Amino acid sequence: MWKNSVIDTDAYKITHWLQRPNGINHFYSYGEARKGGQHAEICFFGMQYILKEYFMQKVTQENIERGAARCKRVFGTDKYFPKAIWEKVKKLGYFPLEIKCVKEGTVLPTGNVCFTIESTEPWFACMVSHFEDYLMWNWQATGVATRLFNIKKGILPYFNQTCDTPDLSFAVNDFGLRGAVYREGAVLGGMAMLIFSNGSDNLPAMEGIEEYYTDNNIGQSVWATEHSVATVWGPGRGEIDYVLAQLNRSEPHLPISIVMDSYDSDGFIPNVLGDPEVKKLIIERPGRVIPRPDSNDPLTNVIKYSEQLGKLFGYHLNNKEYKVVNHNVGLLQGDGMNEKSIPEIYKEYIKTGWSCENFNTGSGGGLHTDGLCRDTDRWAVKVSHIEIEGESVNVQKTPKSDMTKASKAGLLKLHKSGNSFMTIQSSKEQFGANNGYLDVLQTVYRNGELFNDQTFTEIRKTADDYLQHALTKK
Repeated sequence: MWKNSVIDTDAYKITHWLQRPNGINHFYSYGEARKGGQHAEICFFGMQYILKEYFMQKVTQENIERGAARCKRVFGTDKYFPKAIWEKVKKLGYFPLEIKCVKEGTVLPTGNVCFTIESTEPWFACMVSHFEDYLMWNWQATGVATRLFNIKKGILPYFNQTCDTPDLSFAVNDFGLRGAVYREGAVLGGMAMLIFSNGSDNLPAMEGIEEYYTDNNIGQSVWATEHSVATVWGPGRGEIDYVLAQLNRSEPHLPISIVMDSYDSDGFIPNVLGDPEVKKLIIERPGRVIPRPDSNDPLTNVIKYSEQLGKLFGYHLNNKEYKVVNHNVGLLQGDGMNEKSIPEIYKEYIKTGWSCENFNTGSGGGLHTDGLCRDTDRWAVKVSHIEIEGESVNVQKTPKSDMTKASKAGLLKLHKSGNSFMTIQSSKEQFGANNGYLDVLQTVYRNGELFNDQTFTEIRKTADDYLQHALTKK
């Protein structure tokens, strides 16, 4: 899709350069997930994609002319469009801005500054708020990463309790490509999921990681059927032939997932997988065979069908005295899986004596889109400091009607002590004291150059360190 940074913003923001006092020569804003949203802490992610995709654009004369024409149609006048400013940007060859942000993968409490943006040329100070929408778009990637962080934090203790070798690489698989808000949302959300998992059917997200975060070996999937495969074989004997085809045509050393609710879920394991030819092939197969029930209550599914699998293939007790189905057979539950239900299902499942290693989950809309929006974690970008005719001025919003929307004032630092964070506002510090605080916000963009690039492996390591710390606090 076409991009034009000249008009990639809310229409009303086009007029803001005319609305402020004359003489502003520096403008400084910040972004945060305000307190009072759905999560008490967030896993920050997505800025590097936004910078490379949007802030590295060059302004062309075509952009300017198209923007001017659009704004004249929108507003009924050509006086609101800052054509002369964009002409200077075109000549300069970059946006005269500096952007700082916290490292991606960092988990920090809401109410803390995550990024800042400021002008680097006096004549561009009036344009900083034009770019708020670009920066705000990381709410989705951060939201998905936060959901996965909470899921993994929730289920890791159950895996540690019940598995000899806990492995969560495929505990939550990304089925969200078709349920995302178009391709870009799928890429951002899919990349965010892969911070905490390696199971994904989201190929565009894997491509996104390679293009924007340089790693090219992130994400894995398996041979997996769906109902358009299963139902064309028909019911009865057709289901047996359907499963035999999957076992015979796939690589025997690799896992396969087989949807089982096309007709009769309760009869699939004893009647289809229990067919002597099918059962023999499964037992002889080194690669894992994973029936996928989906329909019906998820907890009922995983308990009922674990019992059926245990009866058909046998089971053993692992070193932690939990039951594991024999012959490398497991389950995959996809329907109804989200941030709340996944930890809950594992919590209840292990009460029956089964190990977590018997089943994995998959989720699409339940993690990518369901209930997720900018307001989920109350994202906002606000101005906090300006210079007007060389004089430093702190700026703050303090709405008496809703003080939860009060903004921060002054130049900001994100100070880290151990694994805790606090936002330092220069407006609240004695003169010079602000300089005594270390700032973990790093410059990531300045005048057309990118700094402090992160690989996806580094982001994973950062996020996992916070996960391990969170678990030790429990």
